[in-house]
Amino acid sequence: MNGQKYTVTHDGFLLEYLFEILPAQSRTSVKNMLSKGQVNVNGSMTTAFDQPLLRGDTIQILRKGISIARATRSDAREQVLKAGVGILFEDNDYIVVDKPSGMLTVSTARGSNAKSGHKEKTLYALLNAYIKVNARMQRKEDLLSGVNPDRSTAKVWIVHRLDKGTSGVLVFAKNERAKDLLQSKWKELVVERKYTAWLEGLVEKDRGAIQSWLLENPKSLKMNSFQEEVKDSQLAITHYAVLQRSRHYTQVEFSLETGRKNQIRVHAADIGHPVAGDEKYGAETDPAHRLALHASTLVFRNPFSGKMVRCTSPIPESFERFLQR
Repeated sequence: MNGQKYTVTHDGFLLEYLFEILPAQSRTSVKNMLSKGQVNVNGSMTTAFDQPLLRGDTIQILRKGISIARATRSDAREQVLKAGVGILFEDNDYIVVDKPSGMLTVSTARGSNAKSGHKEKTLYALLNAYIKVNARMQRKEDLLSGVNPDRSTAKVWIVHRLDKGTSGVLVFAKNERAKDLLQSKWKELVVERKYTAWLEGLVEKDRGAIQSWLLENPKSLKMNSFQEEVKDSQLAITHYAVLQRSRHYTQVEFSLETGRKNQIRVHAADIGHPVAGDEKYGAETDPAHRLALHASTLVFRNPFSGKMVRCTSPIPESFERFLQR
């Protein structure tokens, strides 16, 4: 009975039809099959007792182990969502997420509490746990289905990062080859990468480009900006376009020609309009109670499928406070 498929012979409702085709099962056991996700209708799992059925529909009763594996995978995904992280895209090679402000991408030397030894929750650790559960349950499902399981190491690989205070679109790789391909061909494969920010003051020009050489100060961990190249510095180029101006702030869209640490934050400060909430680079106000910088769009060509992946994240509601002011 487990794993068998049935073709619906007349219109009706799912639970009543299950009673008909599973006469040897008690009504309680049939209800349990449905509530525990062991029933698929036309390829999709359903737990609705009153799911309408049409003649010709297909019903599949999954093995109990398979339904448990799928439920565990669903629970793992729910844990990611409960942490405030949205999953925008996922395939065998990449996972693109919507990172909340205040969450570290990956742990740092300063990402732990020196007194208690407690480490902050990171996006990397959260996704790593999710990927491992997914892989373990997929192997279990494959074994029960008679499929040779993939036993390769399951983990996520960091492709790029967002600052702790920055929210928005971020991509991770699910294997080392995927990471290496996207990183090595970043300029070729990433066709659009945009950020939205609220800057202090009124930016005079509607659009422009900012160029400088950036070098990190090892003591303060701040990025210093130089108009001419200095030893060990990296060229950084940022383009911007003003979206709107309020009384004391300017909403700006940034696109990156290069991707350096704190690049937008440093360049915003360079033109005399630091990102609101960015005390590190000279901001004096914090209306949104967070760094007012958001990675809104990432578009890249999947190097394996050749298909374009477009992921967007809506502007945070807290940014509305700039207009209210």
